[in-house]
Amino acid sequence: GFYWWSHYPINFVLPSTMIPGALMMDTILLLTGNWLITALLGGGFFGLFFYPGNWPIFGPTHLPVVVEGVLLSIADYTGFLYVRTGTPEYVRLIEQGSLRTFGGHTTVIAAFFAAFVSMLMFCVWWYFGKLYCTA
Repeated sequence: GFYWWSHYPINFVLPSTMIPGALMMDTILLLTGNWLITALLGGGFFGLFFYPGNWPIFGPTHLPVVVEGVLLSIADYTGFLYVRTGTPEYVRLIEQGSLRTFGGHTTVIAAFFAAFVSMLMFCVWWYFGKLYCTA
């Protein structure tokens, strides 16, 4: 959300990058020339590289800072400065939800689900392009 809609400060909103996954997908399409292999391998890499591809963006927020004698990360400090009212309710919903049963592996599961959805969407949009583009 942006400032005008959810009143979330714009300096806390960071972009995400899809460039590493897109480069892998384009490289696989260039090397193989096969849409099915590109969908399976390239789409998988596109989904799996999204999370580690954003580490350089969020890396500076993990730098240590001492605030009033307490060692914190910059992400923790900005989280303390900007109080989010929905956080306890959201944590309670996550605690009751089905992702809790995966025992801390939710990031890995979400990455593989993103890879599967990327494979599927590559096939769907390739088919739409093949069907509707008559040039």
